[in-house]
Amino acid sequence: MNPSPFEIYRLRRNPFPPAATGIDIEDNLWMPPSWKAKVDKYFNELSAGDGVKAFPIIGDYGSGKTVLLQGYLKRFFDDKRIKSFYFENPGVQFYDLANNLLRTLGRYEFSKALWELCKLHLRPRVQTTLFPLTFEEMLSQLKTKDDREGKARELSRILKNNLGITDDEEISYRLASMVIETKNRPYFEYREFIAGQKGSLVAEKAEHKYFKAIIKSIITIYSVEGVAFLIDEFEDIAIPKRMPRNKSYEYLATLRHLIDISETENLWIAIAMTQEAAEASKAMNPPLWERFTHSETNALSLDPLTGNDAKELIIWWLNRAREPERSLFPFSEDFISLLEQRPDIRLPRSIVKLCFFAISKAIQDKMQPPISKDFLKSIIDEMYPMPKETNHEK
Repeated sequence: MNPSPFEIYRLRRNPFPPAATGIDIEDNLWMPPSWKAKVDKYFNELSAGDGVKAFPIIGDYGSGKTVLLQGYLKRFFDDKRIKSFYFENPGVQFYDLANNLLRTLGRYEFSKALWELCKLHLRPRVQTTLFPLTFEEMLSQLKTKDDREGKARELSRILKNNLGITDDEEISYRLASMVIETKNRPYFEYREFIAGQKGSLVAEKAEHKYFKAIIKSIITIYSVEGVAFLIDEFEDIAIPKRMPRNKSYEYLATLRHLIDISETENLWIAIAMTQEAAEASKAMNPPLWERFTHSETNALSLDPLTGNDAKELIIWWLNRAREPERSLFPFSEDFISLLEQRPDIRLPRSIVKLCFFAISKAIQDKMQPPISKDFLKSIIDEMYPMPKETNHEK
């Protein structure tokens, strides 16, 4: 059997993904300790008292925003008994977010869970004669419109008076109707979250109250301390030149609703965006941005990696395809000095992509390890030419 071309590099394969995008997000994916420290700091400060529990994650494309959201924050909140939900570019309208959230939960599963909570508070007589013990049996007995109306009223009172899901009678009735109508509508439809539409689950001008009730329902159903929304790719939403002005204001209204709920409920919000999107959001509504970032004291900026962090990132990826060690081999140890000269490419995605092509080209050229500094520089210059305005500084 012919030896693998990776053997001289002490690797089983090229461990770096070629595009460095769309990689599988793992629980133990490496990220800078400084990011984790800031998240801990924000959480400890914001959970110490009442107020908005939110912060933006600001960084260029490829800086690691998605990895931080999915690879760290999801587990971070789950470990604190805060159920997290990841949303990718959910849309600007408030009902877009409600639609995404409840489709993630599933109508049948969510309705059944609410029914199970309500069933515990049914009077024995009612439970025996009107409500079967299982969700399916209960639905099968609702033959007429009057049957469904009666059960909806009964569940509505329990949701409001016994479970404290909401203090709004209209909201509790809409939630109860959602449960009762599950047999006829086993899946959520987008139009059901648009207030004013026929058959909408949301009362007009009560979107934030409805959403607050959903948050409380999730906390009660899953027996958790809170809920976290991890929202990605808002950079495509918050920049006015990419959307009509009215859409920009809808984005701001959605953000304001989320912040208002976060102020009174245990709802945590982490929103990833580019620096351009952050500046646009601040310019469109400075007071709202102040609330969101706590006067910009809680805004996590993902700056270019330090030389040491870049080294740790490369070693983590190398160790996925070799016996774990602390060296940069098969790269030259002075690889990091090259990266330190180029803060513009010292982003996780750029570094991972660079490493993939460096190993691939070295194998193609049958280069003996370690891969030299000059060879690495040639790869860097080819993949990431120096910006014209800084060429004179080379």
